[in-house]
Amino acid sequence: MSTRVSFDRVADVYDRTRAMPPDATAAVTAGIAAVLRDAAPNPRLLEVGLGTGRIAVPLAEASIRVIGIDVATAMLAQARRKRADLAVVVADATAPPFRTASFDGALFVHVLHLMPGAVVLPATRRLVRPGGVLLHGHTDYGQHRRALFTLLRDVMGEVGGTLPAADRWPEVDAVFAEAVTAAGATCEERVLARWTERTTGRQVLDAVAGRVYSNTWAIPDDALPVLLERVTPQLDALLGGLDTAVETAASFSLTIARLPA
Repeated sequence: MSTRVSFDRVADVYDRTRAMPPDATAAVTAGIAAVLRDAAPNPRLLEVGLGTGRIAVPLAEASIRVIGIDVATAMLAQARRKRADLAVVVADATAPPFRTASFDGALFVHVLHLMPGAVVLPATRRLVRPGGVLLHGHTDYGQHRRALFTLLRDVMGEVGGTLPAADRWPEVDAVFAEAVTAAGATCEERVLARWTERTTGRQVLDAVAGRVYSNTWAIPDDALPVLLERVTPQLDALLGGLDTAVETAASFSLTIARLPA
């Protein structure tokens, strides 16, 4: 997969469609900051795939020195609008333009599934000093959301296309663990925040029609109307109505890999 998967097409709606509640954001920020300060008193962090800065901006406000890279210039512009002094660089994750061992930690959030981890992780690891940390964060969802995306994937198969699996985190976690273990790191996983999300079938259909999520970008244009026509009645039956609000448990997990000193 190309490392240049740009989210510029959804820069204007990214934060609205991926936002965590304020309490969850605060808990995630505090959790990441605590891990970094265990590694260094005044840590310097590289975020790979900084995007709109939804993780980096709160960390910077918590006095973490953050530098971020991304290929999506419109996403980075959103981040700079939130915090003008945020350090960002337009760069490919396979060749980050920094000196070896120049960071105390590196962070990936919701981005490793879009990159060739076997290339990106070693390229990032060399930038983190001995005794530093590599961090992988992602959001997990409960059964209702998984059921929705399983339905979409199954119907996509019926209309002659493919929709990526709803939950790729175990696969991505395995790639991350293999790479950091090869570097002699020890791993720990923490759940930093839990919350409940509410959605409706109509909101899901609107998101698919608008290609809000990256796992819809591979759907062929001519297959999208067929997909929506087929999936609408099934989604209505699954949820008991397209406007019925469904609650889904969500959590943010952080895998912490501590490099040997």
